[in-house]
Amino acid sequence: MDFKLSVEDILQIKCDLLVLGRFEGEAIKGLIKKVDDALAGALSRNSREEKFSGELGKGVMINTLGKIGAKRVLLAGLGKKPKFSSDVLRKVGIFTAKRAKLISEEIAFSFPVNGKKGNTSALIEGVMLGNYEFNKYKTNDKKWEGIKNVQFVSSGIRETNFKEELKFANIISESTNFARDLVNEPPVFLTPTKLSEIAQEVANKGKLECIIFGREELKKKGMGGLLAVSSGSDEPPRFIHLTYKPKGSIRKTVAIVGKGITFDSGGLCIKPRDSMRTMKGDMSGAACVLGVMKAISRLSLPIKVHGLISATENMPGGRAYKPDDVIRALNGKTIEVIDTDAEGRIVLSDALSYAVELKADEIVDLATLTGACIVALGDYTAGLMGNDERLINRIIKAAKLAGEKIWQLPMDDELRKDIESDIADVKNVGSRWGGAITAAMFLEKFVGDTPWVHLDIAGPAFIEKGGDWYPKGGTGFGVRTIVKYLLER
Repeated sequence: MDFKLSVEDILQIKCDLLVLGRFEGEAIKGLIKKVDDALAGALSRNSREEKFSGELGKGVMINTLGKIGAKRVLLAGLGKKPKFSSDVLRKVGIFTAKRAKLISEEIAFSFPVNGKKGNTSALIEGVMLGNYEFNKYKTNDKKWEGIKNVQFVSSGIRETNFKEELKFANIISESTNFARDLVNEPPVFLTPTKLSEIAQEVANKGKLECIIFGREELKKKGMGGLLAVSSGSDEPPRFIHLTYKPKGSIRKTVAIVGKGITFDSGGLCIKPRDSMRTMKGDMSGAACVLGVMKAISRLSLPIKVHGLISATENMPGGRAYKPDDVIRALNGKTIEVIDTDAEGRIVLSDALSYAVELKADEIVDLATLTGACIVALGDYTAGLMGNDERLINRIIKAAKLAGEKIWQLPMDDELRKDIESDIADVKNVGSRWGGAITAAMFLEKFVGDTPWVHLDIAGPAFIEKGGDWYPKGGTGFGVRTIVKYLLER
């Protein structure tokens, strides 16, 4: 996709679709009126007929019938003016790309609000994210090739600023769409071995260090959690460790940890059929980690970043781990298995312990961990828990800038007794009440005193029916938030 600046008269510019923005409740004026007049009032007339007044996520599209240079005009809603932000423009970009599908290869945007820093990059992100489709396995010849050219018609954006924002938007969008591709891959293709090969490719291209442990190395290290969960599958497990090191002095060290269950049958506590579908997305945390590492290798950050992934299938084979088993994790703590379908926290126990061994200053993990979090927050919002309020607040701030919804859940001390075990240090499951919280409390056992945040992305990581701002399937949720957090100075 090619992006460029233009100062051409909007009535003369040649494109498939000219996009204008209208704040909710505002009259037709300025650039919109200029175009409306040229179209003999068609924009204002259609807006009245369709009862459109500028609501975000809505718009009016008309054919210009050759009266101006653009073939069509889309008047897109910007929402209420006091609530305007860069995220609004990101959503307008997504909305535009979805509306433009199959009819527009060349788009031009002309907004009166695109000079502020971050606005241009957000709009570009939106177009690239909204342009996404996963059609790799479709065999018909009519695959949509997507939007090819995008112009920004404005005299308020400097060329140097435009290039900087375009570069960032390309990095963040490509990394998010890369993570989406990984989540959408069928599990027959994206095995733990294949995931580790992709991680090696990311490392090679980004000049990152890469270490991959197989089953023998896991045994030597004492990663009993990952070994136990992988025992029911013919596919061997992999532990993936990517490292980004800055060229200059290292300001701090951060570990980003992802759950990489490439398919989750539930193990011996097997899932029903309908619940087993979409479980290829149970490695969305791992996909996010790889997307982040792909991005930061191009951003020249002054911090050291470890990307850690515990990758395996959870299957009910003859050697599968069982309810009532006791597992010893990397840090020596013992885990009583209550439910083999609560495997994600078990494989994360080793990864988090490993992050502590690396002496990370901060740890953030992302995992499609609990259905309880979806019950609490719905499909579009991730749950956030942790042991350090300063780190929690920084992640929340980053998520707002990234346009990803998260909500903090309380680490209620009264729930801790639910995961106390009579025969081990901790049970892997408590009662059904507060399940997302007790899952986080389980993970907390493996981070020691290191500042840590857990993001339960079970809802927004994979949305089967899609959403206004998300595609169907894998969403790449978390990539933008974590990159924004890492960019914090």
